[in-house]
Amino acid sequence: MKKIGILTLSASNNCGSLLQTYALRKLLCEKTDTEVIHFSSEKSHDMYDIFPKRVRKKGWEIVKRLRYIGELWREKHSYEVFRKKYIGMNLNREFLADDMEQLSDKYEAIIVGSDQVWNVCMGDFDPAFFAGWAKCKKIAYAPSLGGYDLRESKEYEGYVRQIQSFEMLSVREQLGKNCLEELTGRDVELVLDPTLLLQKKDWEELVGEPIIKGEYYFYYSWAYCYESLNRIVYEDAKNNQIPVYVMDAHKWLHRRTILNKWEFILCKQAGPLAFLNLMYYAKKCYVESFHGLIFAYIFQKNFWILNLTDNLQKDDIRLFELSNLLNAQNRVIFDGNVKEKDLNEAVIYGKNNALEELRDCSKEYIKTMFEVISCNLHI
Repeated sequence: MKKIGILTLSASNNCGSLLQTYALRKLLCEKTDTEVIHFSSEKSHDMYDIFPKRVRKKGWEIVKRLRYIGELWREKHSYEVFRKKYIGMNLNREFLADDMEQLSDKYEAIIVGSDQVWNVCMGDFDPAFFAGWAKCKKIAYAPSLGGYDLRESKEYEGYVRQIQSFEMLSVREQLGKNCLEELTGRDVELVLDPTLLLQKKDWEELVGEPIIKGEYYFYYSWAYCYESLNRIVYEDAKNNQIPVYVMDAHKWLHRRTILNKWEFILCKQAGPLAFLNLMYYAKKCYVESFHGLIFAYIFQKNFWILNLTDNLQKDDIRLFELSNLLNAQNRVIFDGNVKEKDLNEAVIYGKNNALEELRDCSKEYIKTMFEVISCNLHI
């Protein structure tokens, strides 16, 4: 009996990418045999390899990376372990875009998503994410356009033709829904990122014992590159005499002086499990990331969303929509309003009707998805 294949950003050494992959596979495996396709690209290797091709051409860059080879190796290894042990990926063979034809009739259906697989402006975007190579049924579950319009790519008309071949269409953000409905003339469902479909207890099973002993703040950013945001975290921690832990050694490879300047501590452990652990036990969380906000909310942390300006809608539409859904609009801070905030003010958690409604819609979409493919899978 053929399997269902998940096509997503599984090659990304990014905690959110792998945790959403874990969540979607767990949900689908409740019904049938599902595997994550080990799809990668040259762009992914360029972004996440310890010594990618561009680095091997620069002697000074090799030397710099060798200085931190232990940290970089541990980080990369932690992601590989998570892929193999928790996502069940076969790491012995990866597939590049030119190899995908080999998989064209292996699966009964391909589920594309979630995460920013349809963000044509993403650093490791690949047209293969539109699954034009697949001969089976194709269903989109919560792919994100990353706040961009497909028309920002010169090849968008070809992408739209491939999208039209999908049996079912859904996206993660309203902006993406509007874009695809306009381009395809079809109804597109709005569904939740799969991480929000699992229960808190499901994630607690992965947390483990505390990595850090004692109180600490957890600062999680996609890049940690803005001085004004680093300063906010530093000053709050300094005032309360609490250390700040960060993660992902590759993000700090060229910022060691910044790491020392703000007295942030790079956690020796890395990867999705370390992320969950650091988030779960932190006294306070500062996030500048979509999945950072999601898990701060799931674990009911005292958190703040960092942004450069007072216009989150313009700066990061994905985070803006999510903050509205999670009733976290008042938790956005930037250099211009931080002095007006009591950073020790706790988040008030309560029933979230909008989230529950969208959760029900998302589960119903998955139920319908199985109905579409069940005749051959004998579910």
